[in-house]
Amino acid sequence: MMGNKSFVFRFSDVEVREREFSLTKAGKVLAVEPKAFRVLLLLLRTPQKVISKEELLNSVWGDTAVTEGSLTRCIWLLRRLLGDDVNEPRFIETVATVGYRFVCKVEVSEIALGDLQATDKAIGLSEADFVETPVQSARDLSRELKWISGEVGLTKASEPAPRRREQFAWGVAALCIALLTWLGVAHWRSIQPAESRNLRLSLLPPPSTSFVPHNFAISPDGRRLAFVAVAQDGGTALWIRSLASGAAQQLTGTEGATLPFWSPDSRQVGFFQASKLKSVDPSSGAVQVLCDAPGGFGGAWNDRGTIIFAFGGSNGPSDIGSNSILKVSASGGETQLVTKGNAPNAPIIWPSALPDGDHFLYFLRGSSKPAQKQGIYVGSLSTQESKLISSEIIGNTQFASSRLYYVRNSSLMAQSFDLKRLQLTGRPEVVSRQELEEAPAFSRTGFSVSDNGVVVFQSATESLSRLAWFDRSGKELEELPRTGYRDPALSRDGALLAVSSDEEHNGKRYIHIYDFARGTSTRVSEGGKDSLPVFSPDGKRVAYAANHDRTSKYIDVAATDGSGKLERLVASDRLALNDWSADGRFLVYMNFQNVVAPELEVLDLRNHSQTAYATGAEAQFSPDGRWIAFSGFGSSGSGDPEVYVGRFPGSGRRIQISNHGGLQARWRADGKELFYISMDKKLMAVAIDTSHDEPVAGVPHVLFQTRIIGPRLVLFQYAVSPDGSRFLINSMPSVGAAPLTVLMN
Repeated sequence: MMGNKSFVFRFSDVEVREREFSLTKAGKVLAVEPKAFRVLLLLLRTPQKVISKEELLNSVWGDTAVTEGSLTRCIWLLRRLLGDDVNEPRFIETVATVGYRFVCKVEVSEIALGDLQATDKAIGLSEADFVETPVQSARDLSRELKWISGEVGLTKASEPAPRRREQFAWGVAALCIALLTWLGVAHWRSIQPAESRNLRLSLLPPPSTSFVPHNFAISPDGRRLAFVAVAQDGGTALWIRSLASGAAQQLTGTEGATLPFWSPDSRQVGFFQASKLKSVDPSSGAVQVLCDAPGGFGGAWNDRGTIIFAFGGSNGPSDIGSNSILKVSASGGETQLVTKGNAPNAPIIWPSALPDGDHFLYFLRGSSKPAQKQGIYVGSLSTQESKLISSEIIGNTQFASSRLYYVRNSSLMAQSFDLKRLQLTGRPEVVSRQELEEAPAFSRTGFSVSDNGVVVFQSATESLSRLAWFDRSGKELEELPRTGYRDPALSRDGALLAVSSDEEHNGKRYIHIYDFARGTSTRVSEGGKDSLPVFSPDGKRVAYAANHDRTSKYIDVAATDGSGKLERLVASDRLALNDWSADGRFLVYMNFQNVVAPELEVLDLRNHSQTAYATGAEAQFSPDGRWIAFSGFGSSGSGDPEVYVGRFPGSGRRIQISNHGGLQARWRADGKELFYISMDKKLMAVAIDTSHDEPVAGVPHVLFQTRIIGPRLVLFQYAVSPDGSRFLINSMPSVGAAPLTVLMN
């Protein structure tokens, strides 16, 4: 018996220390999720013995209702960390339909007393407790159990145990939704603690797909989820999933859909597609075009049959312009102006409806100028007047169950909201602590709340993306041993890697320098909201975008060895650093003050001056410093972005490089080849000759289909080795995908 002791387990080149909650492989400490670590401990405590799935689920998750998929995912994560093969296992063997067995010889040494609960307490973990909610009567409970068994099939005695458990989890979910509706808002609020996660479920996307971040919505009645999923070929479409049955349905005619939102009766879904606002009836599959909506930044459907949406396009009606909130009938027709921004660098985005049918909330992404105060505003369809609700809240919000939901410092918060006085009251409560990440450019976080309090969000702790090396044929060569990395940038000699790192999975990002030869990672920034690093030409310094307050971003510079003091170069209301020129003189960055499209600006480090270059994004200096590759739109401002090359300095004629869309352009070190990501996530290559007065480009060709986390709105998520033979890509796994998390109180 090992139940009251703590141990160190050693097998192969791996050491697992129970009390320290650490896993070391070949001398390197590997990051492992808490639940996966506990599964590993249970297997190591009884090597060569089969442990059933039921026992693992009960021991690790306790009374929390989860599906068997949560356990499968933990086993998959462990195999990937250990370098194990499911077909020829060296460590974890699957015993079909039964459970798992640890098959490697394990050496065990005792170091101190303690058990798994003590380990959890030492590292600050807490289990999600299932809280029973009283029902109105036994008849109500009986009726609801019959409804659940009819839809989910709980009463079939012949079902195998894992299937019964999965169905039971969905049954409990459906029951909780109904009970919350019956209990009413007042009682529901009265039983909430300061931080509550009573029932937590994980929803996996349909097979061979992944959820598109920030693109999902729970129906107002809490029964169905609308979401955008991306297939392995990069194509996206809108799906509907029932929380009760778990069945998912792809909706025909919604390819390329973004930002779905529900009608108040939970029967229809609005979405943006190809510069149009559309709606779809999931029951019939009928898709209707409602109006033009280029550059849509969120929509909402109110109780009076009106849809409001944020309009960021540049080719709308002349009397409306860009940077506005418009309204249109839910049956389609002419759009009308509701609220117009007072400046192009203070966009108004992410509207959400309030239940009175007149008022709505939106976010004004302001600047440091007092006349453009950033924050959450409430607007009116009838009076077209607006007032500031909070200057402390940033990004998208949603009203549900008398509370306003929003994200602050990576935590999902809920605060009482008085609909009569249109103001926040009471103190905010934590719904989920430090699990949500903001989209880097558009102040949006991924969460959705139903009218009866069902919360859906994408947890940063569940991210499965990894930085992995691929050759030119697309063969995966190796993964970096650490998780939580994004925004990869290589030094010019390829010896160092700079990343924005959330190694602790708490929503705080710092710049780390990874040394490939030594396998070490050094933190060089202090802000906690640092991103998009670029190396100086000699690799001794790294510049990055730092966000230290609510309105401004900065370009900071640090030594790559972590020594010395930080240097601050420039401040702007909204910027994203792109590249550092080969001669060390210039930095190019994106300025997001214009809602329609970012502007590329160049910082001259010698003269300490800033110059506008062009409208565009994701700029890269050519190795000889004479050209800039970047993504931009055509003269119409619509359609997919393309990759262009323009002369530098100066902003004369630009040469289009890509066909049918392109983003994230990267140069080969000798300047003779240019790479980019297509809209369907393919890595493209183009031969290019920049030795003449104008670039001469070849025909773009496909290198391979990537699994990059996204082609757009994610900025640079891959890097190229100096010789162009290998590519370090922030990739989703070939098997498995990050789930969405469902919380029910």
